[in-house]
Amino acid sequence: MKDSLVRVVYVSRNTITGDDEHISREVVKILDSARASNASSGVTGALMFNRGLFAQVLEGPPDRVEQTFERIQCDERHAEVSLLAYDVITERSFNQWSMAYLGAKSGRPAKLLDLAQDTGFDPKRLDGNEVHAALQAMLLEADH
Repeated sequence: MKDSLVRVVYVSRNTITGDDEHISREVVKILDSARASNASSGVTGALMFNRGLFAQVLEGPPDRVEQTFERIQCDERHAEVSLLAYDVITERSFNQWSMAYLGAKSGRPAKLLDLAQDTGFDPKRLDGNEVHAALQAMLLEADH
């Protein structure tokens, strides 16, 4: 199906070390690269980062989302990449953003961190739909 869309939700552990300034620069590099690549390939999504973990939703054509996810899995800044959901979707949740970002300083990742804490950040206990909903809710709050 030519116009089919999929959504991938994953979490990974951050392997970037150094002081806050260095870590921030690395995250900006990730975002700049993701936004440029995603815009040209029709992938949208949202990224949450808080020193210890990444959580991300990717949406778009199956082949493009899979290529993007493969690059992430090979990126040395991510460890223990865990796929939480891979779903066929009819519409995007993050269609406005080639890559929306919620960082630790926004104060909003607390919802996702609570979710991670409640599950011990055990990928077997994390639910992709809950992570997706948490990111979506945090972005809605940020817009208001």
